[in-house]
Amino acid sequence: MKTSIAKLTVGLALSGIAGVGLSAGFTSSAGAAVPSAVSSSTTPARHPLHAWLRAHRRQVARHVAGISAKTIGITPGTLVGGLRSGQSIADVAQAHNVSPQTVVNALVQAADTRIGRAVDNHKLTQSEGAEIEAALPGALTKVVDHVHGQHAG
Repeated sequence: MKTSIAKLTVGLALSGIAGVGLSAGFTSSAGAAVPSAVSSSTTPARHPLHAWLRAHRRQVARHVAGISAKTIGITPGTLVGGLRSGQSIADVAQAHNVSPQTVVNALVQAADTRIGRAVDNHKLTQSEGAEIEAALPGALTKVVDHVHGQHAG
């Protein structure tokens, strides 16, 4: 796998998972990091995209905010204002009569499109793309439900 290009492509596709804990969104039932093809045998539990996502947190957050705001039917500034006042994306969506699941679906669809492009361009294998796509709904649900300023303990 061409790691630097794949990290960029998949990192943008994941759009915000770093904000709520990547390792929780990308573990198998046995607790191993997914995809295993890119995990390090000496560093268990950390997904290789963690560092990239951490370094590009603002870009990823803007991407998530843009897609979420468009889906809700508000400006990104309005969404950010709600997040800063202690609401989650789900709270803001519900306040505007939009189901949080609709926002999750829009984020998953955007990510799936980018992952599909990465697979088509041979930056990810079919199995890597499938594993990431399988983890997206759960991870992005956590992003949408996350209240800014709250961290898992």
